[in-house]
Amino acid sequence: MTKKIENIIVKDAIIMETLDITKLSAEDKKALMDQLAAEEKASKQKARSDKAAYKELSTEFLMSNIDPLIERQNNMVELVEKVFTNFSDVLNLKKDIYGLDKLEQESHTVTHPDGSCSITIGHNVTITFDGTETAGIQKIMDYITALSGDEQDENSVKLTKAVTHLLKPNIKTGMLNPAKIIQLNQMRGDFNSPEFDEGMDIIIEAQNRTKGSSYVSGYKFVEVGENRTKKVEFRFTV
Repeated sequence: MTKKIENIIVKDAIIMETLDITKLSAEDKKALMDQLAAEEKASKQKARSDKAAYKELSTEFLMSNIDPLIERQNNMVELVEKVFTNFSDVLNLKKDIYGLDKLEQESHTVTHPDGSCSITIGHNVTITFDGTETAGIQKIMDYITALSGDEQDENSVKLTKAVTHLLKPNIKTGMLNPAKIIQLNQMRGDFNSPEFDEGMDIIIEAQNRTKGSSYVSGYKFVEVGENRTKKVEFRFTV
């Protein structure tokens, strides 16, 4: 079978033609094979050189940029810690005014009376459940089932659907959605039911709350021109 090679480089010129190697002499074939081998070797050498150059350039980039970033992060840690320390007097007064339970809040926000700036400090929290929440879910669902047996008005029907939706577990984790439980807990007044309240108490007590990173976030409207302001927002997490 005739073998064909296209785009053969001969004497530094590219000859765009089809070459029948069966018509080449042994000497020409050897010269062609040597040329192809040399090109392959040069190509591999270039690839190795390019990779070495990439690694060298990447390392230079890393070493020239890492220290300023570490320094900035250290500064952020000090800044966030300072803000938390400065807020302690405000937090203690808030505790005295509103009660000890307020200390369990995950975040606290202070906003200027004119709305021009605001700071929120808090902790990112991971919420899981210990398994006993199922008893609370069952108690609430039993109450909802009994309620649906009675003649319901339109609002009751909507509330029942809302509760059923909020109690659906996350498909991936199999656990209740903490954000939905907060919504559900806010519906106590809508039902005004000891059974509903007891179920909610069981669910809330089944929560395991793990504090993670601390953060400071907020905003301020700053002047950027005559009669013009811009809302600058920030969030630092450490």
